[in-house]
Amino acid sequence: MALRATALANARLEDPADVWVLLADQPWLRDIATEADLHTLRVAGHRLREVFQTVTAGHEREAVDRLNGLLTRYRVRPTISGTYAGDWHIHVAAPGTPPVEYLAAAVWGLAVWLCQRGIDRLGVCAEPRCHNAFLDDSSNRCRRFCSDRCATRNHVRAHRARRRATHP
Repeated sequence: MALRATALANARLEDPADVWVLLADQPWLRDIATEADLHTLRVAGHRLREVFQTVTAGHEREAVDRLNGLLTRYRVRPTISGTYAGDWHIHVAAPGTPPVEYLAAAVWGLAVWLCQRGIDRLGVCAEPRCHNAFLDDSSNRCRRFCSDRCATRNHVRAHRARRRATHP
């Protein structure tokens, strides 16, 4: 569920089609999402991004306070749902409330990730043109980039700059 938080923090929510993209893997939510949900998701995504940015800036207490504010706003209300014995699963907000259910799961997942793995496992990509939020699942807590692509792009730029400096 923590991946939902990063997906939302990184989502470009400019029009209703972007909500469909965000909720693509959850058709039960996507199909009932409305255009009004766009604003709710955009605001929450911005607030989640602030959590990642605050951690990256080294302000851990402020990041936790921001995440606690989101936990208060998007309360987890677990219910068991399903249609047959092998289909039982937990929803973390009242069924039929697309943005709130998604947001409650995202915020709860991020809070659990932070408590289980550590606040230093949240980050913002160090690639100057990217700034995506990410969860650091590396074995040595050293991840600086959201993807291999951004890491490579950054390393190539640094290599070329060093080369220009030594061979004008």
